[in-house]
Amino acid sequence: MSSFGHYVPFCDWPLQLIHVLHAKFQSPVVKTVAPSGRLRSGGWTPLLTDREPWFQLDLRDRMEVTAVATQGRYDSSDWVSSYLLLYSDTGRAWKQYRHEDGRFAGNVNSEAVVQHKLSHSVRTRFLRFIPLDWNPSGWLGLRVEVYGCSYKSYVADFDGRSSLLYRFNQKSMSTVKDVISLRFKSRQAEGVLLHGEGQRGDYITLELHRAKLALYLNLGEKFSSSRVAVTLGSLLDDQHWHSVLIERFNRQVNLTVDSHTQHFRTKGEGDSLENIMDCNFFLSFGGIPLPGKPGTFLRKNFHGCIENLYYNGINIIDLAKRRKPQIYSVGNVTFSCSEPQLVACTFLSSSSSFLSLPAAASAMGGFSVRFQFRTWNPDGLLLSTRLNPEPQRLELQISNSRLRLTLHTSGQQKSEVSTGEAAVNDGLWHSVSLDTRNLQITLTLDNEPASTIELGEQLDAEDIIYFGAIYEPSCEAYKLTGSSSGYYSIDPDGSGPLGPAQVYCNMTEERVWTVVTHNSTAPVRVRGSSPQKPHVMKFNYSASAEQLRAVITGSEQCQQEVVYSCRKSRLFNTWGERRCCLNTRG
Repeated sequence: MSSFGHYVPFCDWPLQLIHVLHAKFQSPVVKTVAPSGRLRSGGWTPLLTDREPWFQLDLRDRMEVTAVATQGRYDSSDWVSSYLLLYSDTGRAWKQYRHEDGRFAGNVNSEAVVQHKLSHSVRTRFLRFIPLDWNPSGWLGLRVEVYGCSYKSYVADFDGRSSLLYRFNQKSMSTVKDVISLRFKSRQAEGVLLHGEGQRGDYITLELHRAKLALYLNLGEKFSSSRVAVTLGSLLDDQHWHSVLIERFNRQVNLTVDSHTQHFRTKGEGDSLENIMDCNFFLSFGGIPLPGKPGTFLRKNFHGCIENLYYNGINIIDLAKRRKPQIYSVGNVTFSCSEPQLVACTFLSSSSSFLSLPAAASAMGGFSVRFQFRTWNPDGLLLSTRLNPEPQRLELQISNSRLRLTLHTSGQQKSEVSTGEAAVNDGLWHSVSLDTRNLQITLTLDNEPASTIELGEQLDAEDIIYFGAIYEPSCEAYKLTGSSSGYYSIDPDGSGPLGPAQVYCNMTEERVWTVVTHNSTAPVRVRGSSPQKPHVMKFNYSASAEQLRAVITGSEQCQQEVVYSCRKSRLFNTWGERRCCLNTRG
């Protein structure tokens, strides 16, 4: 299969494996050869003291994975009846595979093999199986097999100051169809992926803007004064691979990002991208260079990796790697994907997760902190530290979607400053700089003017603690991190176009319930209702209709309860007609 779900022939072979057993977080991870955990072998089982076990596989290289299969442990009462599947290129940043209901059905005994063909294949090196349920009369036991094939990757790394320019073939003919496909990953929310323009008003631009993908396309409309973008996706700056497909059939265009597609009609009367653009023009990948000034760009260019970039069947990266004359390289384009030195950490709860760092001593006194954060939550503690001289303390928090710094001094006295008018709970990365030197506290957010608190004496930090609350795709994901019941923001469609929804996660021993609240939970008295004038109630849920559909699609079971309490009145035309109180589930 491809990233868009098309079938890849002869891609169902058992892959070579090394598996990694889960030990305690403080202990070294144990690597073993794969046969003990493969099908029809002995199998793997964790220690009884391991409260959060997982089973990890190393495929030794990035492979195309099309199916997985499981068995229980050989000749035992140990098997896994349901599990989650995560994948990663590096073994550090993980992404959950989105199955039909979020989880995979496992085994009902130790010997039968249960195989799942993936609805869309994944290209990955590492796989992690996280058991959710197992034999209540036994324990966890697992044997696995992974099926797929080798994956050919043509990759280019852009450092934010580079691009590839592709000159159109002068002999090319007009076509009724254009196809551009690529995969990318980045930590930057802004950057041009591709751009081209002609002399008759025709242009195409594909760029990341606020971590969404925007496509501008005009095939030569002469009187168009505005550029209208078609946008798709969200949070695409997560350093995971995302697939893009642009298909043009005459003036009909399909834009697909991961598994989400948007259809539209382009402006203009041109036949194709190649035909309407003069042969002296380039299609640029990674940025929009200024004519005659190599290495300078009109807009912020792309910083990250692009893989398997094809334009109408032409392998652009392969041509660049072989230094073909129709490809011109600007700046430093390398042909391996470098991993970022900085890795984000996620704080799921201010009461159960935190990072404590010792304050570095400064020769000038005081201390300084710089970090980036992103969240959907309107409130949350980001940083807290005790100060010398005591009993002073400093807190940096998000309050009503704004950043607020509070200096607590003796008694009930405190000093506060806030930054900016724009909300910071927009899911985008924000840069924070905090400095307590020179007898003042200076707080800077992004590129806004600094806010200051004047000090009467030099302050030093005893320690620094970062707190945070970042969204997860489901309540199930929060439970896996050890979170308890409570209100959370979830992103039910991942990199899809939907934003976060606030839900209540009810963590029970048997399962996790995602509760979408509404505005009418109190009893409502109905006084008179007839077919001509029925009683109508409107419910405002904490999620939109599209978010509700995404939550339902990823759920194993859904129910809604309606309680009808009556006094000398029956509810007709229902299965509960003779009962006074009616409960329905659907």
